[in-house]
Amino acid sequence: MNQAATPNSDDIDYLRKLAESGARAPLIGGRFMAWWGLLVATAYLAQHLALRGVIGDGKIIYGIIWGSFGVLGMLGQFLLASTIAGKAGAGSAGNRASRSVWIAAACAIGSMFAGVFVLAQNGAGQAVFDWIVPVAFAVYACCLIVTGALAGDRITVAAGAGAVVMVGLFTAFIFHPDRYLLAAAGSAATVMLPGLLLLAREPKTQA
Repeated sequence: MNQAATPNSDDIDYLRKLAESGARAPLIGGRFMAWWGLLVATAYLAQHLALRGVIGDGKIIYGIIWGSFGVLGMLGQFLLASTIAGKAGAGSAGNRASRSVWIAAACAIGSMFAGVFVLAQNGAGQAVFDWIVPVAFAVYACCLIVTGALAGDRITVAAGAGAVVMVGLFTAFIFHPDRYLLAAAGSAATVMLPGLLLLAREPKTQA
């Protein structure tokens, strides 16, 4: 007599992961957004103060600001990554996309920074670094809108729309002396604050 095949644990695990990948699970990268949003907003504020002559000597201070940003950012990234292992929903489409698009974003911004650095050293002046800011906001917009759409998260999509607006605003005010105050506020509003809101809504259980 034929017996119906009984699914083994591997089959069940595969089906669970397959179902989870299509589910609109809450995004679990809020801690990373909040951390990097805080750092970049702080760095932009420090950049504003340096340009105004409030801090630094007008030269090496910029290296200190952005060097500290990079070191603190990566230290925080590794620390936060150790706290997220096994979070429920990590295999959802939105969360898998989030990891990929933010890595691509970081690489793209880093690549532009390298190119601008070479340009500045060849006589273009420090002002060319300003053009990284609207590019960064354009990259944020793509990351936020894509991951928000996949996860069905309106907060993230709205933050992405805000980043789109910031591209135009910063570009329009790129010669204004207080442009980095605008950039700091924009980073806090479109990256740090949404990150904190996502963190508050994260699943508390492990997968």
